[in-house]
Amino acid sequence: MGSRQGASNPEGYISTLPGSSVVFHWPRNDYDQLLCVRLMDVPNCTWSGGFEVNKPKSFHVNMRDTLGKCFFLRTEISLKGATYQISFTDTDQLPPPLRIDNMSEVPIQFWQHGVADLRLHTEVKAVSGLDYACDEPTLPPYITLTVKGAGSSEVTADMNFFKEYNKLYYENFIYIAATHTFSQNVDRKPVGKRRLESCAELVLDVDPKTQRVILRKKEPGKRSQLWRMTGTGMLCHEGSSPPQSKPAQPRPLDTSLVLDIAGLAAVSDNSFEPLMLRRPDSRRSTTQTWYFSSGMLTCGLPRLVVQVKRGIAGLYDGAEVVLGPDSGVEQPGPEQQFINQKMRPGSGVLSVQVLPDGPTRVLQISDISQRRMMWSSSSTEQDGSKEEEQKTELEQELEVLVNLEEGLGVSLVNKVPEELVFTTMSGVDVHFTHTAANQVLELSIQNIQVDNQLLGTTQPVMLCVTPSSGDSGANDSGPALQVNAVKVPSKLMLTELFKHLMVTARRFTVIIEEKLLLKLLSFFGYGKAEVELEKLDENLHERPSEDTGPHKHYYFENLKISLPQIKLSVLPSHKLPPDLKVLKGTLGFPLIRFEDAVINMYPFTRVHPYETQEIIINDILKHFREELMSQAAQILGSVDFLGNPMGLLNDVTEGVSELIKYGNVSGLIRNVTHGVSNSAAKFAGTLSDGLGKTMDTRHQSEREYIRYHGATSGEHLVAGIHGLAHGIIGGMTSIITSTVEGVKTEGGVSGFFSGLGKGLVGTVTKPVVGALDFASETAQTVRDITSLSNHRLTVQGVRKPRCCKGPQGLLPRYSATQAEGQEQLFRLTDNIHSEFFIAVEPIDTYCVLISSKVVYFLKPGDYVDREGIFLEVKYDDLYHCLVSKDHGKVYVQLTKKAENTSSGVAIPGPSHQKPMVHVKSESLAVKISQEINYAKSLYCEQQLMLPADENEDFLLLEF
Repeated sequence: MGSRQGASNPEGYISTLPGSSVVFHWPRNDYDQLLCVRLMDVPNCTWSGGFEVNKPKSFHVNMRDTLGKCFFLRTEISLKGATYQISFTDTDQLPPPLRIDNMSEVPIQFWQHGVADLRLHTEVKAVSGLDYACDEPTLPPYITLTVKGAGSSEVTADMNFFKEYNKLYYENFIYIAATHTFSQNVDRKPVGKRRLESCAELVLDVDPKTQRVILRKKEPGKRSQLWRMTGTGMLCHEGSSPPQSKPAQPRPLDTSLVLDIAGLAAVSDNSFEPLMLRRPDSRRSTTQTWYFSSGMLTCGLPRLVVQVKRGIAGLYDGAEVVLGPDSGVEQPGPEQQFINQKMRPGSGVLSVQVLPDGPTRVLQISDISQRRMMWSSSSTEQDGSKEEEQKTELEQELEVLVNLEEGLGVSLVNKVPEELVFTTMSGVDVHFTHTAANQVLELSIQNIQVDNQLLGTTQPVMLCVTPSSGDSGANDSGPALQVNAVKVPSKLMLTELFKHLMVTARRFTVIIEEKLLLKLLSFFGYGKAEVELEKLDENLHERPSEDTGPHKHYYFENLKISLPQIKLSVLPSHKLPPDLKVLKGTLGFPLIRFEDAVINMYPFTRVHPYETQEIIINDILKHFREELMSQAAQILGSVDFLGNPMGLLNDVTEGVSELIKYGNVSGLIRNVTHGVSNSAAKFAGTLSDGLGKTMDTRHQSEREYIRYHGATSGEHLVAGIHGLAHGIIGGMTSIITSTVEGVKTEGGVSGFFSGLGKGLVGTVTKPVVGALDFASETAQTVRDITSLSNHRLTVQGVRKPRCCKGPQGLLPRYSATQAEGQEQLFRLTDNIHSEFFIAVEPIDTYCVLISSKVVYFLKPGDYVDREGIFLEVKYDDLYHCLVSKDHGKVYVQLTKKAENTSSGVAIPGPSHQKPMVHVKSESLAVKISQEINYAKSLYCEQQLMLPADENEDFLLLEF
């Protein structure tokens, strides 16, 4: 819609009732896409200025009636999916965005700069204020001021900058009045042929023919009666000068006539000299310099004052004014009493400044003389108010101190259940103070670490503070996170006022594993919005929303969030479950592998924002998203398929720096070797991953296991040799294995030929991939040997992943023993979700690991696979577990099932296979047998149960 349609409704307008919503589309694309609104229940309400709706923000819309009165609506624009939602709310509980405070004694007229409509020029009476919002939201918030009806100068103030602007000057001439004629006790008796009532309110005027000074009745605005005193004491006559268009510019004296005497010589003691106008002349300074003193007007000549002849009888309209000797008494006569009267109140000079008053930006106009008085009085008032506030604060102060040296932990457990991350915050120090004047929060966290708790991960740490290097600056010291906030009371229900909010963080290292990232996105509901959107009915926009009411707004004098640097690494995952593959497809972009990309970000800083929580959060996310996008070159230079050229450049630069500064040749060699080996390892690894996608599933799984073992154990060279041997053997047997797998999966002739083709390709690619794996692992070995402390992350996980499913299927408390047993079970099965941990019991020379399907007896030592198992009994084969004694020793006896087929029907029963394991005490044997029998009974119950519904995700806090 176009703007400024008046109070009439244009064609195609849309009306809405309170609490309702409508769907709006632009009817024409050839018009500016600006939206205008007006209140239909306000008589003669005109349309507002047009505003854009293509970006999330909130602001006040100003509408007026035909008399110029302002009406406000709060407008909030938010992006919901692909739709912009515009909400209009009342402003009763919200402060105005702008306010004009006229503290001067003259009326002020103002308008938004660039608005030509005279109907939008608004008057603010003397010593009053007016709430305001911009009439045209698309124009900048510049306000132009002038003194109404005074021919003053104009001053334009930018409401976004708090400062003092140019002075505002207005014409404030003086009348030189005969004091006695302005008295309320004027004698009304006739004197001669004239009456004194006809000469009341007499002022100095100038006869245009003779240029002589005479008395005339005061006429407001008459230029011949107006005078202006210069800084040197001259009285310039305004009527003899051309009108001035810019009062801010001083009028040149050579174009003005000043008050002087008619004679050329000095006045004698008993003579009178008429007053007239002359050109300014420095030689006549004594008769052109005037002073108002003791109710009389005197010049530079001693004992001479301005007066009329014949005493009080000479005070009449048209009387000649002269300069003559004073009466010599303390109280001069009425004929010698002359004072100056200002044409308008005030000094003629106004101070203009923009000040903050909470979320309201105030344009304050004050007289320059009044301002000096305000400064002196406000200082004394502030001293008294401070003393009262201190007394009140002492009576109502609340202080809370919380110090957690060991900190607290937050564990995220999804509905599988499995622990995703474990966040630890140590050295937590909270200082909160609540007084009548404000609320102060000081929070500091010395260390923050987020651990990747997925079983089988090669990166146990997801986020941590970047370790300090030798040449680090001051930014590497101090708390990992520091929050300072000061909140002040607000008289408005929907407004929270903050003096400042400062969030400062140290440099962080972030390692994002694709599998964990997708699980976290699923945990927080990403991807569900699209599914739920399909279920929405078509009448969604016809029903009022639940949150159509006014939202709470937050105001900050200063808002700053500083996250100076992130060292980012992204590690894609090769094997993803089907649900995560679907979620990955909704991201819209693939994740590429790169390591240690240094991203420097400018802090998020806002001064005097006043927005809703949603808009502020979106603004913060947008800022850091743009900062991240601006560092695309750093990320591209760190990708593995290019060999991490930025890492190589940094290593070479560091080596050369050490050589120049300290003469360290070995440091140069070590850094260059580290950079080259690191680049070679990444480039070879990327090639092997690309070729590995063409191989069969079984070979790829075995290859991934070899690489995982090398990454977790640090034996890269051994893993490289195993990978080379695995590739050579795989190439030799590729045709047979791939053909058999093709027949099994696809069947028939097509499966045979498909497997045969993969086998022929694998004959070449598998040895090549094995050689690339060997080269990559060898280069990683060289890199690790030449690595310095600042090249590798030495931070380890705080604890092992939690055991998230107890025997009853509930979430148990964390136990280090259970976490260790769960990790052992994962190493044995490589599939923790199909077989979950129940119990583990360590014994002198071995341990018993009880799972939901099998009981394992393990030999002592750290085994990475099933080599440590010396006895394994599945619950399908177990009849029961007993405690037996033989020759004073205690044993755990596991009786296996036997099939009795004598009657032709399979009836399970105990067999003669009864493996026995020695236990050091009878109580331990009883405990182990009870746990095994309980696990077997759970297994049997699970076979008869229907699948349970998925549980909700968990967020656990641990202190």
